[in-house]
Amino acid sequence: MTERLKERDEALEARSHSLDEVYKDLDSAADQLANLRGFLFLACVALVALFFYKDRVVWFLLSAIIAFVLFLAVAVRHGAMKSKMKRFQVLKEIHLQYIARTRHDFSALADSGEDLQIEKHPFSADLDVLGPKSLFSLISVAHTTYGRTTLRDWLLNASEDGVDKETILARQEAVKELSNKLSSVEEWEAATKMNVSKKGSPQALLAYISDSGISVSKGMMAVRIVCTVLLWVSFVVALIIGKWAFIVPSIFFVLQMLLMAVSYKKNSLFFSLVEKFFPELRAYSNIFTSIEKADVSSTYLNTIKEKLCGSSKTENESASNQLHSLYKRCLLIQARMQPLLYFVLNSVFPFDELCIRLLEDWKATSGKEIPLKLKAIGEWEAVMSLSVMSVIYPDGCMPVILDSETPEFVAKEMGHPLISEEKIVRNDFSLTKGCAIITGSNMSGKTTLLRTIGVNMILAYAGTVCPTKELSLTLMSLGASMRIEDNLGEGVSTFYAELIKIERIVQLSKKNRPMLYLIDEIFRGTNSKDRTDGAWIVLKKLNKPTIIGLMSTHDYELCKMNTNNEVDLVYYHFSEYYDDDGLHFDYKLKDGMSTQTNAKYLMKLVGIDD
Repeated sequence: MTERLKERDEALEARSHSLDEVYKDLDSAADQLANLRGFLFLACVALVALFFYKDRVVWFLLSAIIAFVLFLAVAVRHGAMKSKMKRFQVLKEIHLQYIARTRHDFSALADSGEDLQIEKHPFSADLDVLGPKSLFSLISVAHTTYGRTTLRDWLLNASEDGVDKETILARQEAVKELSNKLSSVEEWEAATKMNVSKKGSPQALLAYISDSGISVSKGMMAVRIVCTVLLWVSFVVALIIGKWAFIVPSIFFVLQMLLMAVSYKKNSLFFSLVEKFFPELRAYSNIFTSIEKADVSSTYLNTIKEKLCGSSKTENESASNQLHSLYKRCLLIQARMQPLLYFVLNSVFPFDELCIRLLEDWKATSGKEIPLKLKAIGEWEAVMSLSVMSVIYPDGCMPVILDSETPEFVAKEMGHPLISEEKIVRNDFSLTKGCAIITGSNMSGKTTLLRTIGVNMILAYAGTVCPTKELSLTLMSLGASMRIEDNLGEGVSTFYAELIKIERIVQLSKKNRPMLYLIDEIFRGTNSKDRTDGAWIVLKKLNKPTIIGLMSTHDYELCKMNTNNEVDLVYYHFSEYYDDDGLHFDYKLKDGMSTQTNAKYLMKLVGIDD
C-alpha cells in the first residue's frame, strides 16, 4: 500500500470516527431534552391541578404558565436537535458509501444509472459506463435528475464532437479543488439527498413554469375589484343609514358568489398544481442555498455559483431567494385550501384572482430562470461526482490533453478503475498510429486491457483523475465493439449484431475528427475463414492517419496477413504459466504475438477431456 493510500484510509477513518462522535453527542443531548420536555409537561399538569385543588393559589397558575412556556421552548429545541441528528445520520451513510467505493463494494452503492442507458451508443454498454457495477455506479454522488443526467453526458463525451480542451481543463481545476474538500462535498450531497424526492427533479414546479395557459383575464379581475369595492362601500353606507340599505351590499355579495362560482373550476385546477409543487419549494431552496454559500476558488465552480446567484449577485436574483419568494406567495394559497376560509376570503375579496396574479408575476420575473438554475445544480453534482475518483485513486494522475491533430494515447502504469487496488494490475501502453493487435490465451487479460484504455479515455475527457501514473492523449472519438448480444425476438444473430457495431465504428471514422476504436474478438460468431477475411477488411478500412485502435483476437492467421505492411500494425500479447498448482496469469502486457493456448487445459479443468 502506498503512502497516499494509507493517508486516504486514515483520513476516511478519522472522518468516520468524528461523525460517530458528533452523532452520539447529539443523541445523548436529544435524550436529555426529551426527558426534560416530559418533566416540564408533567410539572405543568401538576401545577394546574394544584391550582384548582388548592383554592386557586395564583402562584400555582403562574408556575404552570412558566412550565408550559419552558415546555414549548424545549420542544422546539428538541425538534431542531432531531433534525440535526437526521442530517448527521445521512452524512454517516454518505461517508460509508465513500469507504465502500474505495473497496469497490458495489452492493453499498444503490444508483447504477441503468435507467439512463442510451440505446445504440458507440461505447457505453461495452465499457460498463452505466448499469450494475459500472463507472457511474462507482462515482455518482448525484441525487437530482439534473446531476445524474449531466454526469451521464460528461462520461459519454467521447462520442460527441463538442468536447473541447478548455472545458476539460476547467473541470480538472474544479475537481482538484473539491478533491481536498471531502467534508464539504459530503455536506452538499447531504443537502441534495435530504431534499429531493425519488424522482429527483421538481416535476410539478417545472410543469407550472412551462404552462402558459393559466392566467386571470383583465376583465374578470376588473369586475371582481369593482364588485368588491362596491360591496364594502355599500356595507359601510348601510351601517350608517340603516337596515333597509343592507339590500345593496347583499346584492353585491350575491354577485360575488356568482363570480366565485364561475371561476371556481378553472381556479381549482390552477391551485391543485400549486399544491403539487409547494413541497418542492423549500427543498430546492435549501439545495440552492447550500451551493450559493459554498466557498470555492476555481473558475468553473464560481461560474456555476454565478448562474445561481445572478450576474449582479443581488439577493433578489439568487435562486434560493427566488424560490423563497414563490414559497411566501404560496403560503397565501394554503389559507384558501380550508373550505370555510375559501368561502370567506373569496366572498369579500377577489382572493383567488389576486393569488393567481401574484404567482403569474413571479413566473414572469423569475420563472424562466429557474430551469437554467436547476441545470446548474446538475453541473455542481457532476463535478462532485468526478472528484470521487481522487478519493478512490489518490495515486492517480490528472491526464494531459494534447493539442496534436493526430491521434495519440500514451499511459504509464495504467489500471482499470472498476478493479480494486488489491486486484488491479497496471500496464504501460502507447499507441500513436495504426492498430495494436492483442493476442493471448483465454482469460489472460486482452478484453480487460481494451476496457482499461476505453474507460481511462472516458475519465480523461470528463475532466477527472485516472488510475494511471501518467496519461496523455489527444481529443478523439471513441467507438467499441466488445459486448455482443443476439436478439432472437428481432431475428438478430450474434454475428449480425456484431456487424452492426462494426458498421457504427466505420461510420464514426468518417467524421472529420481523430478516433480510437476497440474491437474485441472480431467476428467471433462466424467461421474461421470469414472471420479472418472480414477482420482484414475492417483493418484496411480503418487504416487512416487520423485513426488508432486495438483489436484483440485468437486468430493467429490474421496476424500473418500483413506481410506487405499494407496496414500499420503493432503486436502485443498476454501470457500464462503452469506449475503444480495449475494455470496462472500475470496480466502483464508484452511485445509481440502470443504462441500459447489454454483451451484444452481449461476444458479439462471443468471435466471436458478426451
